[in-house]
Amino acid sequence: MQNNNSVRIFFAAALLLLISVPTWVEAQQFDITVSAGNFDRRGSVVSFPLPYAVEPGTYTMVNSNDKSVTLQVDLNNTCWFILDKLPAGTGITYRLDTASKAGDPGTRGVTYTFERNTIAFHTGNSTVLSYFHGNNQPPSTLDEVYTNGGYIHPAYSPGGVPLTNHLDTAMHPHHYGIWAAWTNTEFQGRTPDFWNVQSHTGRIDHPDTLEAAWEGPVHGGLIARNHYVDLTGSAPVIALNEQWELRVFASDSNPGIHMFELVVTQTANTAQPLVLPEYHYGGMAFRGHANWDHLERVWFLTSEGNDRSNGNETRARWAHMGGRVDGETAGIAVLSHPSNVRAPQPVRIHPEIPYFVFAPVQLGEMRIEPGSPHVMRYRYITHDGKPDSELLDRLWNDFAYPPAVTVKRLGNP
Repeated sequence: MQNNNSVRIFFAAALLLLISVPTWVEAQQFDITVSAGNFDRRGSVVSFPLPYAVEPGTYTMVNSNDKSVTLQVDLNNTCWFILDKLPAGTGITYRLDTASKAGDPGTRGVTYTFERNTIAFHTGNSTVLSYFHGNNQPPSTLDEVYTNGGYIHPAYSPGGVPLTNHLDTAMHPHHYGIWAAWTNTEFQGRTPDFWNVQSHTGRIDHPDTLEAAWEGPVHGGLIARNHYVDLTGSAPVIALNEQWELRVFASDSNPGIHMFELVVTQTANTAQPLVLPEYHYGGMAFRGHANWDHLERVWFLTSEGNDRSNGNETRARWAHMGGRVDGETAGIAVLSHPSNVRAPQPVRIHPEIPYFVFAPVQLGEMRIEPGSPHVMRYRYITHDGKPDSELLDRLWNDFAYPPAVTVKRLGNP
């Protein structure tokens, strides 16, 4: 394993290059008022921008009852914290004094470890997931075409049960844990397939590096990029550029779950669009554990109460897969944000293979046009035991309609 300190310094420097760092104003105070809105809030992620530049780092906010909460400010001047409890229709005000910035935040809520091919994120004593920033290593029985990276595997339940699979030699080895790909496409008059890499018409490349990775008391994460390469012409052509922004949230206020979020942004790389004709799958996908290759060991559930027998090609706010892994029961839900194209999006639930994908192309042709990025935003919830629909509905409400925040700067304007 590489030295983590040097790796963290490298990533911090890389992230600084992405952003024009402002001149920070000293000794500011703000009143931060959070309104629950129409929902009871428990363990809710809250984020908001500050109207004045504040040095990135860890701060402490205090409410009128002298209860403190940890605030994480990122390099985009966005603040993040976890709201413990707030009943529907109520609000709470915190005082933020920038003099409260911690020189050393101490124990971090989310940390990472960096290996040659993967970066793993942890909260407390539990590993949440690993991301392949470098290439995987397919077994010798598979073709080299399956050598790939730029995806998440494994993802774990809080109890440490692995939930994802990749490079399955028996069933669809081109499925990669949590990954994004388009199947039926048209580009410059050709028809590359970026999902079925064994067709040799398209592939998804990734640089063997990350643009940024970070740790923090509220969240840790990374920024990475992929390229959708058309192989059907006389020379390879990049059709799409893809950015992954991953945030893994600390589990202190939600001890029974792991929660992480992906924002995937795809942009056309040439003056021509990538056309996505109507098709029954393609988009943001999840491949379940190898034990779930057996039909009797896995079950599906959607926000509308549908299962494997009747859920395919139905629209859903969230979709869940779970089952038995080496005698343990665990599962994962994928919450789809209402800002996603054609939300609530239809879902592809395979009748035999343990995978599902939110597939807006089921509803007709789509186009990723130059200058018009296609953004996919999903939040993932892993858990032990059987799924709790009420919990997933509450977490989806938090994701879709987060608490409102107003910021008032105190003192001289």
